[in-house]
Amino acid sequence: MKKLILLLGAILVLSVNTLFARNYETAVSKKLYNSFTETFTGATDVKWYTEDNHTFTAKFTMSNAKVTAFFKEDGTLLATSRYLQPEQLPLKVAAKLNKKYPGQRVYCIVEYASSDNILYFITLEGTNIWTVVKSDESGSMQTYSCLKKA
Repeated sequence: MKKLILLLGAILVLSVNTLFARNYETAVSKKLYNSFTETFTGATDVKWYTEDNHTFTAKFTMSNAKVTAFFKEDGTLLATSRYLQPEQLPLKVAAKLNKKYPGQRVYCIVEYASSDNILYFITLEGTNIWTVVKSDESGSMQTYSCLKKA
């Protein structure tokens, strides 16, 4: 009985922490804000976050796409991530994907871009498995992970 009470108490504490935990938005410096607006003209619904006041994350919408951008405190853009539709993949990547993974449907694509590199993480849905493929712009790809469907 004591173990059951302790278990229920732990569950209650964890549930309350989860319910009241929040990601807090933050304000950014004028320099960082100006750098953002120069780079992402037309962005809407911009929200800023930071954990250490040295790197900042901007989450926003641009051209009907959800985008996340990562900045240094001085306004330097580090990287971006965004969700893509299958037709937005480079042709080389789409062609190799269809050849290498026939019969699997594209479920989700996330593009990660930095100043020197663009990577795509493509989640494919097969009959019995989920496959995550990592690809670069040239179409060089590898299976990142595979999960059996339950």
